[in-house]
Amino acid sequence: MLEGLPVVQSARQCVVAYSGGLDSHVLLHLCRAVGLPVRAVHIHHGLQAQADDWDAHCQAVCVELAIPYVCIAIDAHPQRGQSPEDAARKARYLALEHALQEGEVLLTAHHQQDQAETLMLQLMRGAGPAGLAAMPMLKRFAGGCHCRPLLGFSRERLRRYARAHKLVWVDDPSNADTSFDRNYLRNEVMPKLKHNWPSAGEALARAASLQQDALEIIEAMAAVDLSAITGMQPYSVSISGLRQLSSARQYNVLRYWIQQARLDKPRRNILQEIVDSVLPAAEDATPSVLWANTEIRRYRDTLYLLPALKSDYADQCYLWDGQRPLFIEALNLELRLQPSAGHGLRQEAVARGMVVRFRHGGEQIRPQGRRHTHSLKKLMQGAGIPAWQRGRIPLVYIEDQLACVCGYWVAEAFSVAENQQGWNPVCCRRS
Repeated sequence: MLEGLPVVQSARQCVVAYSGGLDSHVLLHLCRAVGLPVRAVHIHHGLQAQADDWDAHCQAVCVELAIPYVCIAIDAHPQRGQSPEDAARKARYLALEHALQEGEVLLTAHHQQDQAETLMLQLMRGAGPAGLAAMPMLKRFAGGCHCRPLLGFSRERLRRYARAHKLVWVDDPSNADTSFDRNYLRNEVMPKLKHNWPSAGEALARAASLQQDALEIIEAMAAVDLSAITGMQPYSVSISGLRQLSSARQYNVLRYWIQQARLDKPRRNILQEIVDSVLPAAEDATPSVLWANTEIRRYRDTLYLLPALKSDYADQCYLWDGQRPLFIEALNLELRLQPSAGHGLRQEAVARGMVVRFRHGGEQIRPQGRRHTHSLKKLMQGAGIPAWQRGRIPLVYIEDQLACVCGYWVAEAFSVAENQQGWNPVCCRRS
């Protein structure tokens, strides 16, 4: 079953998300049978009375198979307005993301029936091609990848394998609770479909696979369109360029742009608000659209994609030695020092220690290569930086003097000569 998957066979190590159920037990056993380097990670949701027993069972199985095992406890309780299924899934994958080490591949035991159910759920939500493509065999995950090697196999085939090898697994009683959408599909809807169409599961999974082919073509077109309208600033696109596209291509490229930035996926009504209200707005208007933890803003002829602010950051200051990246959580920004010939901060200035702050008004700086001191406000206006963006740009101070505006200007007093190597503070978003 695991043959023909180079990403799995070439992995430094595979990590199986092991629940103790039939599917993940089969996957774990298969990995050991074909000699893959593997370890097991069990997520302890703490939602069932038997949770501790499941942990003990999984640990015993891994001892028998001589597979390294770790159990991670999480808080899977839903927040207000969040479904229990969504809360558990997000908490589980966040824990797995943190558990994955460099060079490891995450394996989960999703199979053909899971794929069919996912397609049905997406249909009921009115999803487009991206949703109807359901679960891909392979996707990027935590700096590596997530693989579902059993996606083409029926659950009955996995059950036959488990019985043939005398595997012992646990059953989660919540799987019988039809108040959950997926369980309702699995226990009530799918049996009725299979009564009339015995190959319903296989047919639905095949339909999802065809949608994945269509999605690949759609995203290739979006990539072409995005390359033609990408703005001068990071995470920006040209509005005039967008408006030259048909309505369908506008929706397509906006969805793809947001997906590539790894920000919250927008629903169709959000995209419609952007297309109907933001794009045709007057050039001097500054409309915005906010959803989840993401926002779209307009400035002149440019559309900007930003993570929504998580907390008040304006009064914060951060000590920074420059030797390690500095992460500013509220802005999801990471600052690094980048070497640059003839430009940037002098090494001895950096060695004095830096403090990172944000605008309060009244800041002045004499940029490298200029004769006069300028107000930061006028420099930012001249550079076409939107008013709402100006307060998000990190300012680097050395001995209480403004030494650098990240990504824009370095103060002459702290800059290197033309024949020297300098250090530029640059910032980028964490994915």
